[in-house]
Amino acid sequence: MTNREIAAVLFNISTILDAQHGNPYRIRAYRRAARNLLRLREPIAARIAAGRSLGLPRLGKSLTAKISTLATKDALPFYEELCSALPPEERTLLRVPGLGPTIAARIHRDLGLTDADSLRRAAATGKLQRVWGIGPKRTAAILDALGGMRVRQERLEI
Repeated sequence: MTNREIAAVLFNISTILDAQHGNPYRIRAYRRAARNLLRLREPIAARIAAGRSLGLPRLGKSLTAKISTLATKDALPFYEELCSALPPEERTLLRVPGLGPTIAARIHRDLGLTDADSLRRAAATGKLQRVWGIGPKRTAAILDALGGMRVRQERLEI
């Protein structure tokens, strides 16, 4: 995973914990780690492979282990547990790159969308822009991400 992808997962974790009224210090730690990760000039996976420290300030043992797991295995059981607590429709929308838990919940609540195909149709027709926080730029980014998902799925099936 790239630094940006790992940071997106950390931001999603902080958002889900915030919605669950989790520990504010823990939420702040995830957000700080994500911001610091975005500031790094080299991939975190390269640092881990070389056996060097992560180089992120004010990072605890647990969060260091989670970032290392994300960088090496491309998955994090803790994140999957948090996502399993969400409604299934929102979990499906979370698989779209660029959609976080808050926007996924708004899309499901306001438009009743539950899958990538209906999301693609809503974005193409402009219906998606009715959701607060989604404008033309985000709609274009969602369409690009959905187009990339289709290509990736086709490659995997071959």
